[in-house]
Amino acid sequence: MKEETDDFKQVLAGAIYREIGARNFYKRISGAIKNADGKERFKRLSSDEERHRVKLEGWYRKLFSGKFVASDKELRDAEIKGVHVDDKTGAMAALDIAIKAEMLAEEFYAGEAEKVSESELKELLLKLSGEEHGHYELLEAERSSLAGGFYWFDIDSTQFLED
Repeated sequence: MKEETDDFKQVLAGAIYREIGARNFYKRISGAIKNADGKERFKRLSSDEERHRVKLEGWYRKLFSGKFVASDKELRDAEIKGVHVDDKTGAMAALDIAIKAEMLAEEFYAGEAEKVSESELKELLLKLSGEEHGHYELLEAERSSLAGGFYWFDIDSTQFLED
């Protein structure tokens, strides 16, 4: 039982670090974007991830009777890296990284929900999984919009279908 508790403590801590990393990433992107709508979307994502962090830290305190104390190394490791975003380059790369991160977060929370017996915690993890899926869909739509998605709906394509 102690080993199971220690494992879950590590999983919960890892989830908190993920939320911090995602929050910081979205905050950094929102600071680099000039487009007001894009800036606002990423600010909202950053706020969502912060809200997730707060919820998870509340559960950490409740389950382990202590405040979560972040390690500088783990914080650095949690940062989403590998993309430079400015007003001319990097938007698609940032979206691709964010989409992948949201998909992994959704799967992570859904998987962890299957492992816990505490109904409130299970509900929280499933809710977080659903929220991460919503982020995934928002980012996919944003990428499609930037890539000119749905362009083919705007043209008369009947000539391509006829012989």
